[in-house]
Amino acid sequence: MAATPEALSESLDQLYSTTWQLMRKEAVDNIFNATPLSYRLYNKGIRKESGGRWIGVQLLYGKNTTVKTIGIGGAVDIVNDELITTGKADWKWVVANIVRYFGEDTQNAGKEQIMNLLQAKLKVAELSLVDKFEEMLVADGSGNGGLDWCGLAKYITVAGTGDSLGIDATTNTWWNNKTTDMAQGGSTTHLGTMNLIRNTYNDCSVGNDHPTILMSTQEMYEWYELQLQNILRVAPVDRKMADLGFEALQYKGADWTYSPSLVAGSFDTSDHGLFFLNERYLDLVIHTAADFHMTEWKPIPNQLDRVAQIVVQGELVCSNRRMQGIGYGIAAIPVT
Repeated sequence: MAATPEALSESLDQLYSTTWQLMRKEAVDNIFNATPLSYRLYNKGIRKESGGRWIGVQLLYGKNTTVKTIGIGGAVDIVNDELITTGKADWKWVVANIVRYFGEDTQNAGKEQIMNLLQAKLKVAELSLVDKFEEMLVADGSGNGGLDWCGLAKYITVAGTGDSLGIDATTNTWWNNKTTDMAQGGSTTHLGTMNLIRNTYNDCSVGNDHPTILMSTQEMYEWYELQLQNILRVAPVDRKMADLGFEALQYKGADWTYSPSLVAGSFDTSDHGLFFLNERYLDLVIHTAADFHMTEWKPIPNQLDRVAQIVVQGELVCSNRRMQGIGYGIAAIPVT
């Protein structure tokens, strides 16, 4: 006896959900290993949270003023210095709809046909999530009315200031990122530009704590590659990054790579630029209850069709903007 529409829907609901559970880990790996920035943040380790109305980020900004030398019998000041404040990030949601049309379900009744259609729909959702995360992670979070996740441009601004995690860097100068106007000081020449890059790198360093990855437009990356043509050594610190097919050049102790979402104008009007990132202070936070999970299947009102969502709840947060930097304002790639 042929299956009833209700029995067919129930069977396919179970099949889709089970298949996504089986492929979810590989799909998430594919999503975050698709581009250099998401790969680095993901493989550094996702910060998992299980609740809370918002994401708390502990920010160290003060100094312990009681640290001093003393002699025999000397007294130590008892002062409760304010050393830590908490930044707050709102939870954001990214969803991908999976729609099943009743006609497709009945027309693809064979086991192989069903599996082919199922895998195709889930693969399209996976690839679309790749594109969305690549777009968001370099942007400022203002997309879709501020519902997009925050990206590099939220925490690393040309002015060095800006409001993020509820803290205004204009009045709280310890929250400023480092910034270099590369249109000044000789950036029209190779040597001048390299001097500015070195200076910004050092500005973003404290002791042995340095930028770990530099990200630019493709044109800036190719310009740097040209500087190394006589001593070229494509030797990223992260070997797995190279194994995944990402191009990276070494700059001091950091990998220099580029993002397809960073184009002329991403940094300053129509100009090129370069992010100096210290990943120790950048974290992807994801809620354990919405970690690329699939919702239950729901009927679409007044239709025979059904829909479910793959949903991830989280945000990108930065715990130290002082260790991040930006060089901007290169209107034309240097040619001499």
